[in-house]
Amino acid sequence: MPLKPLLLWISQKSHKVPLRLTLVVPFLLQISAAVGLTGYLSFRNGEEAINQVTQQLRVEIGSRIHQTLRYYLEEPQTINRVNVNAIRLDQLNVQDTASLTRQFWNQRFLFDSLNISAMYFATAEGEFVGLGFQDSQQWEIGKAGKATAGKFFSYGVDPQGNPTDLLEVGNQYDPRVRPWYKRAVQAGQEAWSDIYIDFQEPRLKITLVQPIYSKTNELRGVAGVDFVLSDIQDFLKQLKVGKSGQTFIMDRSGFMVASSTEEEPFFRDTHGNVKDQLQAKNSRVPLIKAAVNYLEDSVNLALVNSTRQFTFELEGQPHFLQITPLKDDRGIDWLIAVIIPKADFMEQIHANTRTTIWLCLGALSLSATLGVFTTRWITSPIVLLGKAATKIASGKLDQHVEGGSIAEIRVLAHSFNQMAAQLRESFLALSKAKEESEQRVIERTAALQHSEEKFSKAFHSSPLAIVIATLTDGYFIEVNESFLQFSNYSLEEVIAHSATDLALWVDTEKYYRAHQLLIENGAFHSLELELRTKFDEIKIGLVSAEVVEIHNMQCLLATIEDITKRKQAEEALRIEQEKSERLLLNILPQPIAKQLKDNNSAIAEQFSDATILFADIAGFTPLSSRMSPIELVSLLNQIFSTFDQLAEKHGLEKIKTIGDAYMVVGGLPIPRADHALAVAAMALDMQQAIANFQVYTNKPFQIRIGINTGPVVAGVIGIKKFSYDLWGDTVNVASRMESQGLPGGIQVSAITYKRLKHQFVFEERGQIEVKGKGKMTTYWLKGYK
Repeated sequence: MPLKPLLLWISQKSHKVPLRLTLVVPFLLQISAAVGLTGYLSFRNGEEAINQVTQQLRVEIGSRIHQTLRYYLEEPQTINRVNVNAIRLDQLNVQDTASLTRQFWNQRFLFDSLNISAMYFATAEGEFVGLGFQDSQQWEIGKAGKATAGKFFSYGVDPQGNPTDLLEVGNQYDPRVRPWYKRAVQAGQEAWSDIYIDFQEPRLKITLVQPIYSKTNELRGVAGVDFVLSDIQDFLKQLKVGKSGQTFIMDRSGFMVASSTEEEPFFRDTHGNVKDQLQAKNSRVPLIKAAVNYLEDSVNLALVNSTRQFTFELEGQPHFLQITPLKDDRGIDWLIAVIIPKADFMEQIHANTRTTIWLCLGALSLSATLGVFTTRWITSPIVLLGKAATKIASGKLDQHVEGGSIAEIRVLAHSFNQMAAQLRESFLALSKAKEESEQRVIERTAALQHSEEKFSKAFHSSPLAIVIATLTDGYFIEVNESFLQFSNYSLEEVIAHSATDLALWVDTEKYYRAHQLLIENGAFHSLELELRTKFDEIKIGLVSAEVVEIHNMQCLLATIEDITKRKQAEEALRIEQEKSERLLLNILPQPIAKQLKDNNSAIAEQFSDATILFADIAGFTPLSSRMSPIELVSLLNQIFSTFDQLAEKHGLEKIKTIGDAYMVVGGLPIPRADHALAVAAMALDMQQAIANFQVYTNKPFQIRIGINTGPVVAGVIGIKKFSYDLWGDTVNVASRMESQGLPGGIQVSAITYKRLKHQFVFEERGQIEVKGKGKMTTYWLKGYK
């Protein structure tokens, strides 16, 4: 159900809820919430405790298995190394089988027979001799080779380790084809064989083997020590993993090594013969099978190099799983798995949960019973108060109630009785006040009529245009004479029409914004709006409006001040100011003009780096004698206007013109790093412009340009006819560069040349005599590189 309809339904039903239910239900809800929250937190804390306990249990069991397997695997290493060293040092004669069996017999006391099942040696020629501990709990000597016609003979053992009676003649046996022998030859060093099935008894074995070579590096044979994996399975069965937890060990290929169950780590055919090692995922134990399938789906077993913990589900129940790798440098690479069902630890939590539920129900029942009696005790006096209040509402003011034994209700009853007495007194006073009020209404009506007459006189005689209109649709109810003069309409044309009907508003969007302000704030003041008169004359009015109530109707009272002439005067003044501003900016740079307006004193500023250009039209004096003054000035205006455009193009500041001379500067009044480059570029453009003028006017004249770079002082001095000018030795040298140049050439000083020699092509002129400076080396600017 959506929230809003639900709240509306609760609001409607709450008017019909009795007081007793209102008192009981919140009390019961609080108790239920408290008990339920306590039970929930208890359940959550129990689960967290279980997670921690199972994690510690998994780690402890996994570590114990890992440590025990390390111990099991160390004993075969010790025995094998002793035998290998004895054979290498010729302390044992491998041709004397009796000495070998006696050595093996004496070594049986060095270890636990449960960990070591056999010790043996096989020669490269296929001879085999060994001592093994059988399932019959007896030691037997085994031999195979030429003396036994290739069959495996089993003998009893006397107390000295010598063979006695022949116990059994087995099948053909060649040790060189056994997995442990092949593993030793392949590794070439001490190594564990792959897990294999014992050829005599149905059990899995693994052999620690080491090849023995002669001094000429020829294979003499292989020494081996068998380790029966059923011993590991017996150890795992002794471990207690919760109530129903299990452990198992498998290799990286998924083959079962051992488990804590009764399941054999291999499978048999229909005749009961052992066929092959069991794949863990094919286990008949549901818990092991589910764990292996989960691991194959969730993780790459080949990449597990540290202890990992997981949680998986079997038949909807969570189970905790931990795998720990067991690995050594001789070929052991197994995974130890510990599985703990979560249900083993949840019984007590579920029992606590059931107890909590029963306690909650008991608390609710007890609370409900106590609540009923308590609310009846509390609400009885309140019900009497309600009945007395109903009688007072019907006009029966003579009421009195008793408060009962509850202090707060006694106070309430006392207050109610006082209220009833005051109501009786107020009723009498109200009757008297009604008569007085009617008299005051008569007096105020007369005063209101007088006020309306005064308002009417002020309304119609005001010099401001005043209108009264309906707020909703804008129809005019009343307007004064000033409005009729402002709009050129007659009274009949305005009344019962709206401003929209008369097309008064020039900008309807502004009107709608003003109307929105009026709706939101109830008034607005001094808004400039354009209005259209009857004769389409546009006037500007300063409009103020306020919402008023007339005869219970929302109306708009607005005044309009005609400011058309004032706005026209302001616009004319603005235009003149813009003209003055443009004229000033045409004479002075904008920063200098701003400083001059803010401060009338002299303006002078030092610039440490600037580039000055002087240009003079060569052959201008003879030309002026052949042209009229008007034609001459017109030509100069075209040329200098072109130069002005170039100065603006390159971001340079024109300083002045003197006759046919033109001066421009780069790097001030706003400093810039590339001022020398910009001036040089303008100089080349000026040459091109003069060449274009020669073609266009067919007048024989050229331009002479001089450029220099250095520090200058720039500013405005004097109080009349302001002019922005430059002073300094840099300016004088730039002037000399122009005056001592050649027509059509651009002569630059050595300072400017150093600035621009990588961007432009120059030609050295050599040293020339410069007035006031002596000899100076100058250059001709030829073009861009």
